[in-house]
Amino acid sequence: MKFTENHKLGDILSEHYQILLILSRFGLSLGIGDQTVGQVCKAKGVNTGTFLAVVNYVASADSTLYHQVDIKAMIGFLREAHLYYSDFKIPELRDKLVSVVDSVSDTTLSALVIRLFDTYAAAVNRHLAYENKVLFDYADRLNSGQDAIGDFDLPNFISQHDNIDTHLVELKNVMIRYFPCADKAREVHQVLYDIFGFEADLRCHCDIEDSLFIPALVERQRNLASKR
Repeated sequence: MKFTENHKLGDILSEHYQILLILSRFGLSLGIGDQTVGQVCKAKGVNTGTFLAVVNYVASADSTLYHQVDIKAMIGFLREAHLYYSDFKIPELRDKLVSVVDSVSDTTLSALVIRLFDTYAAAVNRHLAYENKVLFDYADRLNSGQDAIGDFDLPNFISQHDNIDTHLVELKNVMIRYFPCADKAREVHQVLYDIFGFEADLRCHCDIEDSLFIPALVERQRNLASKR
């Protein structure tokens, strides 16, 4: 069942807690009472179609609503997600990792864990910066009707998302198989759990770009081309 503007947002959040991370990226907050999605979005000036496209994708991997995505609204949502990753989540995870590796006597292993994380974080931040500077600029021009059709290879962009996970896989394997944590077992387990959660959230973010944003851009390209 697709969620519509008539569903109560609170009920959706209770059923799919992952959507909590979506709220702030659209400029929404809690304290919504029994308001419907349509009411909440209207009150905050959020594009309802775009919000519902993302919500339905997060809830059930439903990508069929890409056609109702407003490109400008989606760019704003994606930019907010990028700020969350680069300015908050990645630094937070690194601080947690540093606090647990400091308790390990094997300094070589500790240094390896931090180096793998830093390499992964750098790859993520480079990718986010590329999107902020290149992809979103292209999308803005395309959305405004400028002749930007040949400026960006959209199909190739999707394949780039598969190239940033390697070092995180190595980090998780090292921690699971070799990291001693008798003194700080709870803390180590928690930070590893948080890393898995971050990986899942970032993968969902990339899938939203691939399954909703890119198809919306392709459709915009097609519409512009048909008017030539």
